[in-house]
Formats: sequence, C-alpha cells, structure tokens
Amino acid sequence: MGRMVVGVCGWVFLAGPARAVTLTLWTNNIVMPANRTFQLPVTASDPDGQPLKFTVTTSNKRLQVEFAPSSNPSLVINVSGVDMNTNPFTGDLVAQLFSDLTPTTTARIVTLVNSNFYNGLLFQRVISNFVAQCGGATTNINLESGVTIDDEYVGSLIYDGFGQLAMANQASASSAGNHDSNDSQFFITDVDLSIASTNAPSPEYLNFEQPIFGQLTSGFDVLAKIMSTPVGPNPDNSSEVSAPLSNVVMNSVTVITNSQDTVLRLTEIGTNSFGKAAGSNSLAGAVASNFLGNVTVTIGAANAENQMATQMLQVTVITDTNTSPPFWGRLPDSVTVSQGVATAFPITFTNIDKTSTSPSIEDSATGSFPTNILLTSSPHTNLYTFSPDATLTGTVHLVFSITDNIHEPDTHTVAFNVLAGSPTPTMTIVPLKGSMVDAGNKTASSTINVTGTFAFNSQSDQTFSSNDVISLSLGLTNNPLSLIIAPSESGWKLRKGVISGQGIPSNASSKKVHVSTQFDPAKGTFKILASGIDFPTHLTNNILQVGVAIGINYGRDVRPWVEIKPGTFVPPPPLVSSP
Repeated sequence: MGRMVVGVCGWVFLAGPARAVTLTLWTNNIVMPANRTFQLPVTASDPDGQPLKFTVTTSNKRLQVEFAPSSNPSLVINVSGVDMNTNPFTGDLVAQLFSDLTPTTTARIVTLVNSNFYNGLLFQRVISNFVAQCGGATTNINLESGVTIDDEYVGSLIYDGFGQLAMANQASASSAGNHDSNDSQFFITDVDLSIASTNAPSPEYLNFEQPIFGQLTSGFDVLAKIMSTPVGPNPDNSSEVSAPLSNVVMNSVTVITNSQDTVLRLTEIGTNSFGKAAGSNSLAGAVASNFLGNVTVTIGAANAENQMATQMLQVTVITDTNTSPPFWGRLPDSVTVSQGVATAFPITFTNIDKTSTSPSIEDSATGSFPTNILLTSSPHTNLYTFSPDATLTGTVHLVFSITDNIHEPDTHTVAFNVLAGSPTPTMTIVPLKGSMVDAGNKTASSTINVTGTFAFNSQSDQTFSSNDVISLSLGLTNNPLSLIIAPSESGWKLRKGVISGQGIPSNASSKKVHVSTQFDPAKGTFKILASGIDFPTHLTNNILQVGVAIGINYGRDVRPWVEIKPGTFVPPPPLVSSP
C-alpha cells in the first residue's frame, strides 16, 4: 500500500540561526591584589549593534564593582602580520581609553589618531609574556610626533591585569627612560599575564613609571597572534630579542563610541578593625584589614528587547608584596605673577602603599630650598601659597620631588615667572587708626589692629575675585610679619564685592594665631586683625609697613609709626596717602 501524501498550501518558514546577545570574558578566573583595583575587560555584542546595558553582582561587598563610563571613547586598531607559524593574519584590536581618569593622555592619543598619524606604523617591539609596543615607522623605528606630554598617573591604574594600554617614553636615546617624556608610542601588555603567575607575571614594577591610559576589550585572539610573531635582535638594543622578523602593521586606527564592550572595575576596599569600610567615617586609630579569599562576580549584558547574556567570574584576592612609588598630583608647568604678589595652587601626592615618603622642593639653579620665594601651606586644605620676595623678578625653576627612598623620585618642574611690578602701586592703602603691639618675650601675645582706607588706581582690574590670594606684610620693613589668606581657607568669603578671610602667618613661630581681614571696595575701607602672634623681629620706633597684595592689586604704606608706650605703635598724624 502506498503512502498518502498530503499537501498543505501556504507560506513555508525556514528556521535560521538564533540571534542573541553574547557576553565573553577572556578569562573567568582572575587574581587581584588586596586594596587595589583590577580593570576587567568585558566583550559583548548585540545582534543588531544596539547599545547594551550591563549589570553586575558580587558575593562579597568587600569587593566593590563599577563599570567604566560608557562615554569613554575606544580605539579600533586594524592590524596585519604573521603568527608563530608564519601564517598571515588580519584583525581588529578594540581598546577603551580612560578619558575619565587620564583625560590629557587620552586627548593626545585621539588627536594623533584623528590626524592619521598611526596609519601604516608598526608594532616594532614584541616581547612574549610582556608587551607589544607600537608607534614606530616602517623606515624609522624611533618616529616621534614632536609633542611630549607629562606622565598622568592614577592610583587605581596599576599593572595587575592584562591587555592594558600604557604610554612608552619618548623613543629618542636622549630621552628614553625619562619621566614626562611621553610622545606617540604606547604598548599593550600580553593576554595571559597575572600577578599570581610565575611564567607570565603582570609587570607591577612599572606601576607609576609608565602611565596606563586604556584597556583592551576585544581582539585578544589578534593580540595573542601579535605576541607570537617571530622576533629577532632589536636594532636599538642588541641584548633584546624583540624586533618582529615580519612587519606587524597598524593598517588603520580610528576612534569610535563603543556601546558593545565595557570595562568592569573591581576594587577590594578593606575594612578597619571596627568593621567599617576603609574610607568611611571611622574612629581614628582603627587598623585597616583586607579581605583575602574568593569572590564570585556575576556580569550581565542586556539589550532593549531584554535579551540577556551572563558570565560568572571567580576573583581571588591575595596580599601583594609589590611596592609602588609615590607620585605627584597635577602640578602646573608654569606660574606667572607680578612682583611682590602671592600665588597659590594645590599640591597633592598619592602613595598607595602608605610607606614613608620624602617630598622636597628645590631651586634648580642652587639645588637648595628656595630662599627668594616664601612657601606656606594651609592646615585645612592642600593649597600651598608661594610669595616671591618683593625684590624678585625673572624666572625661578622649582623642582618638586617625592620618593619613598626605594624607587627613583617622581619629579616635576614649575617655572615661576615673576614680572616687574608697576612703579606705582595699583592700590593705595592708608592706615587711619589702630595699633601694632609687640608683647616682647610673652609668647603668642602680640596683636595687630589696623583700619583705614584704600583705593584702586587706573592700572588695577578694580575688582576682587575668588582666585585672589591676600598677602599681608606688617611690621619692620626689613623683616615684616607675613600673613597669607588663601581662598581655600575656611573663613574665606567674597560677597557683593567684599572680600574677607581668615588665615595664618607664614613666618611666625606661634601656631595659635588668628588672622582676619576685610576689604570693602564700595566703602573703600579695610580692616586687618591678628592675635596670638610673635613678630619675627621685635618692633622698634623705626620704619614700619602695612603692605597688602591681593591678586594683581597691591599697595603699601611705609613710614614711621609712633610708639605711644613700650611695644605699642600707632599710625602717625597727619595721615597722608602713600606715594
């Protein structure tokens, strides 16, 4: 009996391959140091290329987790070369740039990319289990862009991961190995590095020596092929076998907005002995402790249709024996002020190991602490005020240095350009009444109380601003009491044009000094009050001065004051304006 064939009239749908969100981790197991941050690359994809939303949970709150901002740009580096078997390959390296942490470095890289600087250049140095370095030319391995930028270190960016992007020093022999000599060359660390590995350890000795500015997020298979390319002696370093025998070429480099991949930042935060997270409001003297052990992290990626992919990550937190050097925060390259006028800027440093540090400042011309610029610091902030000597003009190069006495110091040079002041003050100040009382041998008992009038002259900007530093010089002309009041001080106010503030003397021995001042341009009046001070030199019935520097507006009244009783001086009558 034959089969009965039944025909069905209608549309026929053919089943196709499923399209879904994918999420991949290059490794599902990492080892990270306690009290540090690990930059974990997360590779994901939406079938239609739509933006993905990432989620993360952790089995232990001692491991803080957050994603790098999606606004960070990414590089796409299209590379061609040959692998360990001399088979040709072409593929893309995609790396997120940390513009949120290293904006200066990122901006420079983006500028070079947008000018097509990297197109056609080489990975000219490849060392397995270490780095692949790029930015040299096909005919000139030491190509430079001609613009250098300073090192931009961040405490959370250390060499504890893999596929990390970092700046290489300027290639020229005269600058190689020097700090603050970043040009166009950068490197990517190998794909299989770990701080727990014996054969392929993460290069933690580069912490705060070569600044990290990005993280590879996809193309790890391409990087692995680059790392396996056959190499020979480096023409610039005969002892190093690192020059690819066949060119590994950066065919093109572009900047994109990457909505597919991301970077997960994992930080072991530690606790103190009272169980509070380190960095929270905890009792003074609490002893910090770190979590050591395993943590499970679950990472998810979802698209607009709520299609989701997840991956599990096992994190092992260990004690890290590596010691990293301290480094300065951002310092200016140059500062320009008028003669006799103070300037201020914050000075900070980072020391992730909390080891003993030795900061110093020296005049590059003398190799000693500067004697012609008075340095004072605020007890409440990191603001430091620099007051050039009243007679100083020209440029002084101050070298800021900090070291833990283990590593080479991190240094930065600031050029202080002191312009000659106006032959006539831009602010005329006239003390009307008040007194300077020198209490003699009584510690911290001297006082100042001066009120009077002032006026802006034509060369002044006629205003006070929140950036102005008030510098007062009171007492003997050859050794006055210097008082600095900076905008960061807690008592600083600028309201309706009236500037007032509280500060401390910069050259008095007493630490119980209270200083306040107020200038009201509408009324043309000023007040200066100080108590609990010691004058650096006992006052005599001689020339006394009241000198004020506020931004670019300065003036002084230098003439004999009257001693009305031993140690007490008042402005002399008749009162006349200073010349």
